[in-house]
Amino acid sequence: MGFSGRPRQGPVFLLMQKTRAAFKLSLRYCKQHQQEIQADHLANSLLDKQFHKFWNSIRKTNNSKVSVAVNTIGGCCGDKDISEMWKRHYTDLYNSVDDRGAKNIFYNRISQLKRGIDTCVITVHDVASYCTKQKKGKATGVDGIAIEALMYGGLRLHIHLAILFNLFIKTGYLPRSFMQSVIIPVLKSKSGDVTDANNYRAIAVSTAISKIFESIIANHYMNVSSSDMYQYGFKSGQSTGLCTRVLKRTTNYYTARGSHVFLCFVDFSKAFDKVNYSKLFNMLLDDGIAVEMVKLLAFWYSRQEMCVKWNSDISECFTIANGTRQGGVLSPYLFSRYIRGMLYCIANSHTGCMIGNMPLNILVYADDIVLLSPSWRELQSLIDSLLLCAESLHMSCNNSKTVCMILNPQNCSRIVQTSFSLLRLGKSDIQYVSSFRYLGHIISDRLCDNDDIQREIKNTFIRTKTLIRTFNRCSFDVKCALFRSYCLSLYNVAFWQNYTLTCINKFRSCYNKCIKYLFGYIRRYSLTQVLLETGLPSFDTVMHNSTCLFARSWQNCTNSLIEYLRALRI
Repeated sequence: MGFSGRPRQGPVFLLMQKTRAAFKLSLRYCKQHQQEIQADHLANSLLDKQFHKFWNSIRKTNNSKVSVAVNTIGGCCGDKDISEMWKRHYTDLYNSVDDRGAKNIFYNRISQLKRGIDTCVITVHDVASYCTKQKKGKATGVDGIAIEALMYGGLRLHIHLAILFNLFIKTGYLPRSFMQSVIIPVLKSKSGDVTDANNYRAIAVSTAISKIFESIIANHYMNVSSSDMYQYGFKSGQSTGLCTRVLKRTTNYYTARGSHVFLCFVDFSKAFDKVNYSKLFNMLLDDGIAVEMVKLLAFWYSRQEMCVKWNSDISECFTIANGTRQGGVLSPYLFSRYIRGMLYCIANSHTGCMIGNMPLNILVYADDIVLLSPSWRELQSLIDSLLLCAESLHMSCNNSKTVCMILNPQNCSRIVQTSFSLLRLGKSDIQYVSSFRYLGHIISDRLCDNDDIQREIKNTFIRTKTLIRTFNRCSFDVKCALFRSYCLSLYNVAFWQNYTLTCINKFRSCYNKCIKYLFGYIRRYSLTQVLLETGLPSFDTVMHNSTCLFARSWQNCTNSLIEYLRALRI
């Protein structure tokens, strides 16, 4: 017997009433106890030692994407209009470099060079080893193939990939789908203007197969130079901390011996996005890289296509003529090779800071460059040389973000002058600053670390308040794990040498307060008892451990410049 419309009475109606009431009751309970349910889920993951699942849940909970809520960027509203705006923006940016004949020079050279005797060959072992080295959970490219499909594809798949890659090299040809990638604009600063297009960084997501191919090329066919010791970015075992340590060691070496030190922190505008391909490939030929490999890269980069993804909308594809793809496997090496000549020119100018016979007049981390000199005139000469080299590479300096700093001798009687003329960057003046945030570490012209300690105090309070706001209802063990991960990783505390006792005591008090706030202890509760109950280290232990870890990385670093400083015990 069928019913016409919704039943109004009878057993079916009563069953429907009961199930709907149970559903609404469960939904109301979940809404009212959302934090408790989430906390229990995290606690159970940690209790069962499912650490991957635990940190994935933490990441999803704490990773609030501001850009999702943005509906207006650059004067455009709606996902479709914004994606089209991004397309126009990146089309202009990635086609903005004038070739100036470098393309003709490259093709003339490539036509005169013969194919090498030792042809580049990619083995099945190469493909299998680099498939296993990839990271899981990465975004898929245009083809929709996940990296896990290649990692667990088995030997037969690796054999076919090896044959495919060798055909690429032999023919110098790549299919169109292989050369396509997706640009995802990522917000640089959440505290900045989220509607400003310049506050976004373009991250390119390429296909999984191209990532494997790029990894093999980067590790087998790319070489290094002695001038790369001034570049601390994109290298295993080297970090921002090591670069900052070399900078502070050099300045302390000069100021302790009664000399001024003049620093210039150079900022480039869109350095990665204005790489000239023809000049880059000419440099690769100068390095002796196989002709067929350079031909393949030239074909790849001259015909690659990109599209922009904004939320759920994807723009049409467009071609690009300059710039390295941020997020690409080969991009770090290609950019380092592109600016290698500039670093070599500055380092071998015999101008600026030197310790023994080793030039220490330039330090680089990715595109962040700092110039060092013991005299005003020599620093101006270094700036002029850097500007000439940058113009030849189509790189332009950002005049508003490029600043200078003067460090006085530690012995006040050695100070010969307190004011200096402004340095020049082309036709613009460079302003002097009293402090500067270099690679996350605040450097002061007073050679004091109090400002950097204040930075770390502020960050510790912010991290703890974030944990309290998001995970306050979690279990005791979950809070301990989160506090160890987010609040015990102090940045560059091993550099702190010149500071006041009052400032370091403020940091100690901050650390102790954060532990009590997070775990709900009253202010007057015994700190020793708190540390015993939570199992967390004391402030002095954290400082000691951080210093020892950095000292170990300093001793194990294979950079030639650091090895030289270690040999001189500087």
